[in-house]
Amino acid sequence: MPDYLSIARRALDRPKESGQPEPLEDVLKGMAIELRSDAAGCLFIVADEDDARRLGEPRGAVYTAAELRRVVQIGDPVTVLEIHEWKRRFNGRVREYQTQKGKRA
Repeated sequence: MPDYLSIARRALDRPKESGQPEPLEDVLKGMAIELRSDAAGCLFIVADEDDARRLGEPRGAVYTAAELRRVVQIGDPVTVLEIHEWKRRFNGRVREYQTQKGKRA
C-alpha cells in the first residue's frame, strides 16, 4: 500500500512553478515577427530598440515589445489603426505621455 503521507510531503516540497509566461523581450530577443494585414499593411514585432535598429526596416513599421504592450491596451480597433498610421507616417515610436517638469497636462 502506498504511503500517502510521504507522497503528499514530496509534492509539497517540490519547487512551485511560477505559472508566469516568459517576458516577450526574452522570447523575441534576436528575432522578429512579421505581420501582414489588409488594414495596416506589413509590420514587425521585435524585443527592443536594439533589435529594431538591427532589423533595418523603417521605425514606423517596427513595434518593440514595450510599444506593443501600450497599443494592445486600447480597446478600439479604429484608434489602434490611427496610431499605426501616425507611427508609420512619422516613422515614430509609441511611448508613455510625459509632461514637462513644472507644467500640468
